[in-house]
Amino acid sequence: MLSNRSNKDTKEVKRISLIPSRQEQQQQEQEYKYIQPVKTVNLENQDPKWSELKVDGKNIKHRAYTSITIHNDFLYLYGGYQVQLGIMDEFYRMNLKSLSYQWEKLTYKDNPGPRTRHQMCTYADKIYIFGGQIHQSISTNSMWYFDLNSHTWIKCKINQSYPPEIDNHSAIIHNDNWIIFGGFFGGTVGLHSNYVYKYEFASNTWQRIQPQNNTAPTPRDGAGIAIHQNILYMFGGSNGHQRFNDLWKFDFQVWTYIPVSSNILPKVRSGHVMLAHQDKIIIFGGIHDITWELDDLFIFHLKKMEWISVDEDSARRKDRQQLSPNKDNKQDLQHSRRQFRKSNRTGSIKKTIKRTTLSPLKKPDQSEDSLESPTRNLSQAQSNQKTLDEKKRKEIQQKKMALLKIFEVDEGQKVQLRDNSPTSEKMRNSLFLVGNPKADLKIRQGKLTEFGKPLVSKFLQPLQSMQNSIVGKKPCARDGHSFTIYNTQLIIFGGDRHQMSFNDIHSLDLTKI
Repeated sequence: MLSNRSNKDTKEVKRISLIPSRQEQQQQEQEYKYIQPVKTVNLENQDPKWSELKVDGKNIKHRAYTSITIHNDFLYLYGGYQVQLGIMDEFYRMNLKSLSYQWEKLTYKDNPGPRTRHQMCTYADKIYIFGGQIHQSISTNSMWYFDLNSHTWIKCKINQSYPPEIDNHSAIIHNDNWIIFGGFFGGTVGLHSNYVYKYEFASNTWQRIQPQNNTAPTPRDGAGIAIHQNILYMFGGSNGHQRFNDLWKFDFQVWTYIPVSSNILPKVRSGHVMLAHQDKIIIFGGIHDITWELDDLFIFHLKKMEWISVDEDSARRKDRQQLSPNKDNKQDLQHSRRQFRKSNRTGSIKKTIKRTTLSPLKKPDQSEDSLESPTRNLSQAQSNQKTLDEKKRKEIQQKKMALLKIFEVDEGQKVQLRDNSPTSEKMRNSLFLVGNPKADLKIRQGKLTEFGKPLVSKFLQPLQSMQNSIVGKKPCARDGHSFTIYNTQLIIFGGDRHQMSFNDIHSLDLTKI
């Protein structure tokens, strides 16, 4: 997607096909048994639609509820939130056409300050920021723009038409206007919103678009919006007490609820990605319930007026299988329920109780089997409990390894962070020799031997072609992630899961959906 491939000249070779004899066919079949094609390893989250952009050098801090935008092949990012660090005011950019993706920090004296749950967009060589939280439970309605020509931040003057202090709202550019929907009005209001505002860039004026009918979606924040053929579509969101999965459309005059007759419906959610591509509405991720973030992918076909599930949610796959058993284990489940009800009766409980200690009045002529049966039952119960404990221990270890995998550091970062001892320096020099060194290569690191020639490992060369992205790596379940569109790619950054933030970048090829 974001790489430059060199076209190599190929020569056409004419081949003459001959019909092999029966003996040659048998020989070819015998050889084919030993020559099998190489099988690719299918990872759990491997998906050809997705790619992860590998950041070279030092990555930025993990964060959620930030905002990103695109201008001239550069990805810009501002603000965000992390539990340990609070609300941030950092400003970064990244060149998406470079063979090596690197974050560049932009530092300016006058800036919007700490900002999270805000919205950002690009219009006419300017990057606009509106709303968001500036402190815990404190929102703002201030608007700033960054002039990409003069490289300065400028605060827009607030007039009476500005919306109240707002955060966690949804925004999209349409016909030289910035459309704002929903959000949470902070300050003295403290209410969720279902208002639609229009900001005109040319005149720096806001206008509330009031519908002509009394029908409108429930006030909410964290909803998704998209525009297709001058119609605004809205899905999901939360009002603080419940989340929604309703779909509405707004022609900037009348709100209309879209009833869906299909059995396939996305789960209720907020904080998800929503965009329009061709004749489809696409949604990804979001949060369904407390500690239940999603990684599913749905499309709404605008011509067929139905939802289509592209990728199911894998975050709670095991729980879903336990909650909705298939036909094969329904009988076993009913049988276990009947046994449970029988065991709760007082008569059966009294019958199952056995003594585990010997009575001192026991006669010497009692059989040995009656003596061993309580001990045998006790040891069997202990072994069963031990098996359950081991199984639980394995599940906890698997979850722990899955969480630790997120914090894995690649070998390049390990080399930069690790201090080399004299012994490790000698080992590195020996590895440089194995790497087929070439003196004419442009290198990042190099060592001079006693012969005066630089020795370079091929692993230290800059990333080439598609090596700056991991094709097939799908983002894990999350919400609070920011997104933007770059050509035919959906770019997703950060977000969090169970209050654990991310700083990874993923791209979704919209042509492969």
